[in-house]
Amino acid sequence: MRHVNKLVIFMALLFIVLLLSACQAPAVSTDNAAAPADTGESQAAVAAEPADMSESEAEAPAAPADTAESETEATAEPADTGESEAEVTTETADMSESEAEATAEPADMAESEAEDSAAAPPARTLEEKIASATSAGPAPIAQDAAILDYPEDWPGNWPDEPAPELIEIRTGSNGWTCIIDRPDTPGNDPMCLNDTYLEVFLSQFNLVDAPSTGVGFGYMLQGGGPVGSPPHMMVFVPESNSSFDAFGTEPGPFPWIMFPETSQQHLMVLMTPPAGAVTAADDKIANAMSAGPAPIAQDAAILDYPEDWPGNWPDEPAPELIEIREGSNGWTCIVDIPDTPGNDPMCLNDTYLEMLMAQRNLVEAPSTGVGFGYMLQGGGPVGSPPHMMVFVPESNGSFDVFGTEPGPFPWIMYPETPNQHLMVLAS
Repeated sequence: MRHVNKLVIFMALLFIVLLLSACQAPAVSTDNAAAPADTGESQAAVAAEPADMSESEAEAPAAPADTAESETEATAEPADTGESEAEVTTETADMSESEAEATAEPADMAESEAEDSAAAPPARTLEEKIASATSAGPAPIAQDAAILDYPEDWPGNWPDEPAPELIEIRTGSNGWTCIIDRPDTPGNDPMCLNDTYLEVFLSQFNLVDAPSTGVGFGYMLQGGGPVGSPPHMMVFVPESNSSFDAFGTEPGPFPWIMFPETSQQHLMVLMTPPAGAVTAADDKIANAMSAGPAPIAQDAAILDYPEDWPGNWPDEPAPELIEIREGSNGWTCIVDIPDTPGNDPMCLNDTYLEMLMAQRNLVEAPSTGVGFGYMLQGGGPVGSPPHMMVFVPESNGSFDVFGTEPGPFPWIMYPETPNQHLMVLAS
């Protein structure tokens, strides 16, 4: 019994020992778990590294928190950078806008330069300017004329103020001046002017009165001018202004008044090339019409010489001419004169026809009026080149500036007689 009790006590003690051992093993594992507690600490340290990293990420995110701050600063930089990128982007956008504007400026400049270059003709050389000016008049006159050009600021503030002065680009030697194409008119309109007509032309731009005496001629054989006229001549005869009531003011093929009722008023006289020469033997009507510009000759009356021409003239009145075609425009064309060596038909307005018939009828020529006669095939008593006759008896007092010798410049035919008139070269 005592033996059994000891055994029971022994077994109980063993059980307690085993129980204690079993209770102590978790404590070891707790110690060992102190390693994971250390590991936990080191994991906590590591995770305190991540916790410290979290702190350092909180510090490192303090780097990142600081990084977050610095990312908040760096995203406050990117926020700032966002702001500064926004600013940079805004700047870039502004730059893009300003580059776009700067690009738009060159584009606009390019457009306006393109418009300017389209609008402005290329600059002409001196030779081209001289050729332009001299094309306005007959070569024997234009070749020795002075040449004037317009300044760059033409016409300035004209007509509110006098226009800028023209520039002489070539000196002349014959009393005539040719002026290049005007830059402020749409067409090509150079001109060649004698001294009197030049004074008239410049008076208009200097805002002063034109001269009240003299005989002025201006050629515009390229046409043009304020109303885009065909090739023509300007005739300025202020002492004959009272006879201008026979002419209209509407542009047309017949002489008409430019600048009516002003001191610069003058007559515009058509000067287009004639038809080709036709002999009277081949076609009398075509021969007569070839003397004048077609728009005038086409509706003119046609006169022919009788077989007994000139009769006993100048001792007696000449035989009467024969009308072979009626006219409707106040002009008369006459076939080639049979008693002269060359081909010399003529086309005359009513006043000039009256003067010619007075000479043949041995009576006084009219003392008033303005007469024009075309002889665009040339000829006549002295075999002149193609020319126009201008009969202005009220202006005879101003003829003293003209000579009596045939030549390229206006000269007096039948001087100091009632039939005196000026012969003016046509081409």
